[in-house]
Amino acid sequence: MRSPLKYLLVGSLLFLGQAACVDLDIQNPNHPDAARTLSTPEDVLSLIGESFNGWFYGSYSFFGAGLALSNAAFQHNAPWANAGMEKYGRIPRIPFVNRISDTDYNYLTRPWYYSYRALAAVADGLRALEDPEIASALSEEELTSARAFGRFVQGMAHATIAVLFSEGFVVDEFTELVERGGRPVPNPGSPVPYHQVMEAAKGYFEDCIVLSRGAGWVLPEGWMKAELTGSELARTAHSMRARYAAAIARTLAEREALDWQAIMSDVDSGITHDLVLDMDDDDGWANGVLGHGTFSGWSQMAYFIYGMADQSGNYQAWNALSLRDKNHTVDGNPVLIVTPDLRFPRGSTLEEQRAAPGLYFRVNGVAETGNTWARPDRGTWRWSWYKHTRGSEYWTQAAHHQPEIRMEEMNLLKAEALYHLNDREGAAAIINQTRVAAGLGPTDADGTNTSCVPKLPDGTCGGLFEMMKWEKRMENTFKGPLGNLWYFDGRGWGDLWRGTFLHLPMPCGEAQVLGLLPCRTFGGADGPMGAPLSVYRWNSEE
Repeated sequence: MRSPLKYLLVGSLLFLGQAACVDLDIQNPNHPDAARTLSTPEDVLSLIGESFNGWFYGSYSFFGAGLALSNAAFQHNAPWANAGMEKYGRIPRIPFVNRISDTDYNYLTRPWYYSYRALAAVADGLRALEDPEIASALSEEELTSARAFGRFVQGMAHATIAVLFSEGFVVDEFTELVERGGRPVPNPGSPVPYHQVMEAAKGYFEDCIVLSRGAGWVLPEGWMKAELTGSELARTAHSMRARYAAAIARTLAEREALDWQAIMSDVDSGITHDLVLDMDDDDGWANGVLGHGTFSGWSQMAYFIYGMADQSGNYQAWNALSLRDKNHTVDGNPVLIVTPDLRFPRGSTLEEQRAAPGLYFRVNGVAETGNTWARPDRGTWRWSWYKHTRGSEYWTQAAHHQPEIRMEEMNLLKAEALYHLNDREGAAAIINQTRVAAGLGPTDADGTNTSCVPKLPDGTCGGLFEMMKWEKRMENTFKGPLGNLWYFDGRGWGDLWRGTFLHLPMPCGEAQVLGLLPCRTFGGADGPMGAPLSVYRWNSEE
């Protein structure tokens, strides 16, 4: 095992890494370190190839923002203070605490620092490929695949900054270098708004597609834990561009105004089967969001969203209670989700549901006292009888080959595009693929919902758009940017609890280094960039 000492800051992006020195956790042993001498072609290829792992760590590590976002979006709930889960899942919502000294600052800002670390590695690597001595020692396929993969990582890293932060820097191998501290460092210029960062990301994805389309080379397996051909990398870039282009929206109005034709075109040109990566947690590729999110001792499924499957009235009774009175029981009776949706347990009693787990979810096998039914002072509204099973095999069985993108995500993203483009019949046909497989009645262009799933908090049956949202959520738990389609989709659909931050500011440590003070913060019921009242209007506590 390598020493837990902090790795050197990557590349010459010192201005984008200084604040990260307060971070004392053990670092990923595969993390690229461009400060090493790039004296050989092998060094250069390794640096570019390892950059995706740095991005992966910043996005999916337990030490990142994913678990906090998941709690904020009700994808899962935990009463624990780890990783900002309790704090940023708290009701009423609080603003993001943008202080280096705050316990959870490093978790929420990690995607920023590791995305820019990945960009630093790629920039140094692509610059080195322009050295005639380095380039002449590599084959044309090696050069082209390295450049294509570098562009792919540039797209991923910039897109991550764009969907999570209010602003950022566009940085690549062409960024002007200036002398600072005796070494050349990039001059970042002024930060630009998130939508401009996303436009840059789309351009890098396009460059990757052009370089990869039809190519016969195969990426080394270690670069992204999947042996992709050039054509497969191009398709992956299309799918990632579609995913992040949709996730950029901060509000319902922004979501509706997206270029849905372009998003659908990328979906159609994208992957044709699940993109599966070997997320080996013993080899520097741990997906802590999936692992901890589905770990039964840490997590449960709060009723706010999942309860919309219920047809018994239990959910409506639970929802009618004040926040302080919400619990896993109502009048002494367990709050059970009784539904025709086969993804949930079947039956109308605890005994029946324990004996008949659903395709994706199950009822607690034993009482949760002392486990997730803990800390009532942190809100008994978090308490639920239900657990995730889909994805739980990642840690319980060390099933490390997990989908990074499921076809269901891309298909249902296309369904949303068709909906916004007024092809409701086409949207319904896609929605029915997973809906009918889950035992629910098919819908149509008019949004017929004979199963009444989802049954909204006001007791009405969800229409076509709500059925699309339901299918996308149920089929894509712990997937998407930072493992959180629930947060990014929910933000654009107007579903987040009032006051949930709609994005994060530039990390305060970065703002201090660059002289861009004062540090800002977002969120809170009355704060800037806090979510408005949810479209679900769960109860009077909002």
